[in-house]
Amino acid sequence: MNPNHRLPLTVMVRHSEPLLAVGIVTALRQHADFHVLAHGVDAVDGETVDVVIADYETGLGLVADLQRHDARRSLAACKVMVLTADAREGAVRAAMAQGVRGYLLMGCALDELALAVRMLQGGSRYLSPAVASAMVESMTHEALTVREAEVLRLLAQGCCNKTIACELAITVGTVKTHVKGIMGKFHASSRTEAASIAVRRGLVDDAPPIGSLAAMSRSVAMAAGFGPLARGRQFA
Repeated sequence: MNPNHRLPLTVMVRHSEPLLAVGIVTALRQHADFHVLAHGVDAVDGETVDVVIADYETGLGLVADLQRHDARRSLAACKVMVLTADAREGAVRAAMAQGVRGYLLMGCALDELALAVRMLQGGSRYLSPAVASAMVESMTHEALTVREAEVLRLLAQGCCNKTIACELAITVGTVKTHVKGIMGKFHASSRTEAASIAVRRGLVDDAPPIGSLAAMSRSVAMAAGFGPLARGRQFA
């Protein structure tokens, strides 16, 4: 074998959106240095997969399998890249912390897709420019403490100070102190604005837990500017 001969990179596409998956496969097969497999269609036949391109949930699930050694042997050494529309700081941080190597946004150029695959195979990470810029910007934000993050999660669900205090087993005064700290770090003028910023950055879920009707009612009331129902407006 020619020692200068470069073997093709084996790329598997496991995106949950069928039309998008077909488009990715078609685009990458235009490159002679890629051997592209469509998940569920092409057999791996024992060959090692270098890079897997997946949607967000599939990608994180695969990374978790790799860490537990539950993935198929052919995927044992693969690098995972997610292709998603979610550019929120929280989503990106969670993915990279769990072991995702590449984070690509929908609408990227085909050349960027190919570049990202090659960079992952070369041992580098890859973030879409917009994502990289947002992550750099996030580094200028003052980080929340663990307790502030817990308070923020409940605040974003529409919980009043008393409910937050009961949930976290702290005093209402302590809750007010944490809320004030959160608003200061977010440069927010109200609880509602702080919650909105947290959702936009992906630091909290964008909806209260399913089945929590009381929390849903509080969220709607806060969004409308009325504050907690039947108790008057409460401030941090």
